[in-house]
Amino acid sequence: MKTFILILMLCILTTVSYGQDFQEVLESDKLVVIDFWASWCRYCKLLDPIIERLVTFNQWYNKDKIEWIKVDVDKDRKFLRNFRPLRGLPVIMFYQNGKEVYRFIGFQPFLTIQSRISLLLKVERKEKKEKKDCEGGVCPPPE
Repeated sequence: MKTFILILMLCILTTVSYGQDFQEVLESDKLVVIDFWASWCRYCKLLDPIIERLVTFNQWYNKDKIEWIKVDVDKDRKFLRNFRPLRGLPVIMFYQNGKEVYRFIGFQPFLTIQSRISLLLKVERKEKKEKKDCEGGVCPPPE
């Protein structure tokens, strides 16, 4: 069974096998960020320190809200069959509640990726707040 690297917010590298474990990660309440890369890809190498900075930055501001996954496309070919075709590298995919919500193709600067993460986390928080406000069978009127 293939494995890939899961980067936790505490910057600890852990391996998770594709299958049941991965589906549980994708369907969790957390934002899941998947970085598809290859060792021969020049832009993937340029993106690597940016991903590391994003993990460190979000460790402080969004702790326990994001799961980071790195997938080597050369080693994990079976894994790739379950995603839409990748049209280039690097690719960063964002998942919430088991569904892809956004995708970057190609090199992206730190602020572009972080802005998307912040936006996705803000949308998630707003949806949770709206659900909470409608408890008891009565929802307040829209503003």
